[in-house]
Amino acid sequence: MKKILSIIAALVLGVSVVASTPVMAEDSKASVSILESCATDNGKGSSIFCVLNFVVDIMTIGIGILGVIGITIVGIQYLTAGGSEEKTRKAKRRMFEIVIGLVAYVLIYAALKWLLPTFGG
Repeated sequence: MKKILSIIAALVLGVSVVASTPVMAEDSKASVSILESCATDNGKGSSIFCVLNFVVDIMTIGIGILGVIGITIVGIQYLTAGGSEEKTRKAKRRMFEIVIGLVAYVLIYAALKWLLPTFGG
């Protein structure tokens, strides 16, 4: 079980490094609002990618927050199991499910970034 979790953690870390986007300290083209930048379509359909980027950014933030909350709750459940084998097994199973969910999201994000060249830009 520890080997599987360490492999999953390594995959999450590796994919997150590969799929990350560099952030510059100062960007002169930065817009004030996401809606403001999506409003200029230029007839090329770029607003669709803009909205998609916005939705994926919101989902990423939400999944990150939910992942941290879930891992915290499961950690507390594991610590308060009190030696009960059934409670410990349930907590480990939930932790495994949370990690699998995070890995699945990272893989979907990486695939989306690979399939859409303008994604994230």
